[in-house]
Amino acid sequence: MAKVPEREKLPAFVQDLVEHEEEALTLLSYQNQVVPGLLQTEPYVRATFDSLYPPLDEEQAEEWVSGRISRQKLLERKTPRPMLNFILEEAVLHRPIGSQGLLRAQLRHLRSCAELPFLGLQIMPTARCTHAALDGPLVLLVLLVLLVLLVLLVLLEKPDHEYLAYIEAQRISFLVDDPDQVSVYQQVYGMLRSQALTPEETKSLLDDLLGES
Repeated sequence: MAKVPEREKLPAFVQDLVEHEEEALTLLSYQNQVVPGLLQTEPYVRATFDSLYPPLDEEQAEEWVSGRISRQKLLERKTPRPMLNFILEEAVLHRPIGSQGLLRAQLRHLRSCAELPFLGLQIMPTARCTHAALDGPLVLLVLLVLLVLLVLLVLLEKPDHEYLAYIEAQRISFLVDDPDQVSVYQQVYGMLRSQALTPEETKSLLDDLLGES
């Protein structure tokens, strides 16, 4: 039997994101329901997919789990090293997807990820009355343009990076590459970073939840 390409193990609506995610120099993510896939433990991944309705069949579930775990190779890439920032709603830290024990292991993994020098983790506190992304999740990507295009872009005096925004809802998604629209999303994310807890405050919050303060 032919081996299924890793990208094809993913839900169809996320495959375009993953194609660009693999090449990202910078990735900025805001999530309001679950831990971002790049930071999920395997048991948390399984519990998340087990929550879907209609339920997945066993073979499809295994493919999706494998595909999501494979995406996490981005965190191991050294050349070029990606720069990552994640903002999570505080409620995500309290929803015991799978079980309380599974959530605790996930929080411990997040605390470990927060120490990575190329990764920023911030929590949006529930106590904040409002913030800039109440209308849903958002991912921003900065990609390095391929060298063959870079020469042309230099000649045309255009930037050598590509900026994308990724918007996802239930089983649908789309990529935004219009510079004006992406610029608006960048402003949204910039405001979110200023409204969320700092990385150090986030580490302290995780320590408190884990009883390690």
